[in-house]
Formats: sequence, structure tokens, C-alpha cells
Amino acid sequence: MKPLLILGFFCIFLVAADKPYDVKQTRENLQGTWQMREQYQGDTDMSEDAKHCQLIIDGDKFTVKQNQNTIIEGTFQIIPDKSPPQADWKVLKEEGQPDHSGKTSLGIFQLDGDKLKLCATEPGETKRPTDFSVKGTSFMLVVLERAKK
Repeated sequence: MKPLLILGFFCIFLVAADKPYDVKQTRENLQGTWQMREQYQGDTDMSEDAKHCQLIIDGDKFTVKQNQNTIIEGTFQIIPDKSPPQADWKVLKEEGQPDHSGKTSLGIFQLDGDKLKLCATEPGETKRPTDFSVKGTSFMLVVLERAKK
């Protein structure tokens, strides 16, 4: 009897571990306006400038505004079943960076309630970050909080 109980528990654990990643729910949780709190580009702390920026996610579109002026527009796609969760951010238009248009920034993200952490490449780079450490890299790390309504 004991081996059957252990086998049954193991099967339940495997079924629970294989729960499919809910892309739709994750996309819904990302919707809204996010205030940037910190930003790092490799070894450079850009947090002071970032505090004037917001990321707005609406459906599969995103906009970055700085002092209410749109500086980046694009679309994003969540890549399911990856750890940490991944997203591709396609830049459609970026102020001052016309060569970024049409290129994709490969990223990872961590969503914890009203806190969002994004780590991504420059648009067009092909090596996705695997963690949130950016020191010694060209990756960008942004820490955001859901904006108060």
C-alpha cells in the first residue's frame, strides 16, 4: 500500500509541475502604466533619467514616455514556458534611433505584483540575457512599479 501511495503522490506532483504557462493571464497582469524607478545599461546607472519615464502596455503594444513625450513605440510578445519568463520587444519607432526601427530587443522579465523587472538587449542583438545581472554586459535592466491611478 505504501508504494502505491508514494507513486500516487509522485504522479500528482508531476501533473502539477506540468501546468501550462498562462500567457493570456501574464499579458493581462502586465497591462497598464509602469513608472521606471531604476535603469542600468551594463555598468552605467541611468536611474536619475529613468525616473522621468513610463512604460505603457496596452494589449500587445508598448509605449515609453519621457516627461509625457513618446520616445519609443512597439509591440511585444511573451514567449511561454521559459524560466525566467521571456518577451520579445519589437521597436516600431524610437526617437533619435531610426536604426532601431523594425528590430527586436530580446528580454526576460520578472513580475511580482506591482513590481516589474525587465532585462533586455539593444534592439537587433541576438543573445538574450539569462538572468538580471547586467554588469560587464551591454544589456539593459529596468525596475518599474505600477503607476498609481
